[in-house]
Amino acid sequence: MSKILVARSADLGFIKVVGRGSFQNSSCLKAFYQQLLKDGVRRFVVDLEACTYLDSTFLGILLGLGLKLRESGNGLLHILNANPRNLELLRNLGLDRLINIDGGGPTPTEGANGFGGGGNGRGGNRLASRGVNLNGVKQEDLKEVPCPVPTRSEAAPTILEAHENLMEFDPRNVPKFKDVVEFLREDLGQSAAKQ
Repeated sequence: MSKILVARSADLGFIKVVGRGSFQNSSCLKAFYQQLLKDGVRRFVVDLEACTYLDSTFLGILLGLGLKLRESGNGLLHILNANPRNLELLRNLGLDRLINIDGGGPTPTEGANGFGGGGNGRGGNRLASRGVNLNGVKQEDLKEVPCPVPTRSEAAPTILEAHENLMEFDPRNVPKFKDVVEFLREDLGQSAAKQ
């Protein structure tokens, strides 16, 4: 059973993906981070230790959070404990250029705006070994986000948004997702001009 567990401290949103991160729970992820962004939260940590799979929709919605944080100029999105397969997916879609992934950039307690990757050589996957400041968030603080499985028509706008994010962020993703985006735009009755 897949689920999204979340917690919040004053200025940090913590997200733990258990099982699959997919189109089925992408809308729930987005709803959680949108509310926190409205409340002024600009630091997010995503723990993938218990995540067995990530699909492109989930990754595109996660990228959307990273883009919103970059636009704000003072945000940070950090991914912890990505297994080799998930790490490969993140890198193949170019997300490591925007999101700090394990040893791939400054931790949430280090300087700058936290974006840009560029390994610092520290490595390590655990919270303690990375020195990540979770502002007091503990395992017992995590709550499951209610996430009913969407119908095809309910999921389509989120799937479209996710794949548009991926294509707009990294041109190398265009050949991978162009057909999916065109199909979804047609299905939703949208203009193909947004390319």
